[in-house]
Amino acid sequence: MQTLVGTKKGQIYHLEINRPKQLNAMSSQLFQDFKTVVDIINQTDDVRVVVLTGRGKHFCAGLDLKEAPQMFQFPDELDQARRSIRIYDLIKDWQFAMTSLSRIRVPVIVGIQGYCLGGGIDLITSADIRYCSEDANFSIKEIDIGMAADIGTLQRLGVQNANTSLFRELAYTGRIFNAQEALSLGLVSKVVKNDQLNDEIFKLAEIIASKSPVGCYTIKSIVTREQNLDSQLDVMARTNMAMLFTNDMATAITASMTKGKAEFPKL
Repeated sequence: MQTLVGTKKGQIYHLEINRPKQLNAMSSQLFQDFKTVVDIINQTDDVRVVVLTGRGKHFCAGLDLKEAPQMFQFPDELDQARRSIRIYDLIKDWQFAMTSLSRIRVPVIVGIQGYCLGGGIDLITSADIRYCSEDANFSIKEIDIGMAADIGTLQRLGVQNANTSLFRELAYTGRIFNAQEALSLGLVSKVVKNDQLNDEIFKLAEIIASKSPVGCYTIKSIVTREQNLDSQLDVMARTNMAMLFTNDMATAITASMTKGKAEFPKL
C-alpha cells in the first residue's frame, strides 16, 4: 500500500499520509516516499501550492514503534563505533526526509487533526503554513522513549516558536498539548472547527494558487533558510549516534508499553 497518496487538483497538489490503521505512524517506507515526492512535485510546472493532510482520525502518531526495533538491528560483529556510524547515517537519512516540505519549491500548507506526535512535529515544522482542528493534540514525544528529538523539532521549533519557556517545558516533559497551546506556541497559525479543517486549508490554497508563482517561489526561497539548520541537524545526528546507545531508551519504552513507571540511574 502506498504510504503517500498524491492527487493533483488544478494547481493544487494534495498529498495525504496513507497509514490510517497505524495512525499514520512513520515507517521506513514513508521516510523514503517523502524524499521521492519532492522531485515529482518540483518537476510539475503547474503546481502552485501543496496541501498535506493525514487520512483517518489522526495526522501522524510519530515513529512506528513496532517497526523501530528492526531499524536499529545491526550485525553482532559490528563494534560500537561502526554501529554509531550506521545510526548517524540513519538519522541523517530521516532528517533529509523531514526537510522534504521545505525543499518543495512552492508553498506547503499542512492540516492537522487528532494526534500529531514526535516525528509528526518534526515533519510539520518544515512546512510553510500550519492549521489544525480543535481536536488536535501534540507532543514532543521523544523524551518519553528516553531520547532527544533529533530530526528537526528542536532546531526548527526552537527558532519558530513565540514562547521559549513553553517550548522547553514541552520538550523536557513530552506532555500532550492542545490546539490552543499550539497556537500560543506559534506551531500553528489557525485553529478551526473539526469539520471545517479541509475547507479552510483548501480555501487558503486557492488564494495562494491565484498569486504570482514567481513571487511565491521567490518568497519561499528567501524565508526558507536551511544553511544554519543543516549544521545544527548534523550536530544533533553526531550527538545521538552516541546517545542512542543509552539503556534509558529500553527502560522508557518498557515502562510506556507496560504502563509502569520508569526508574533511571543517575548520570
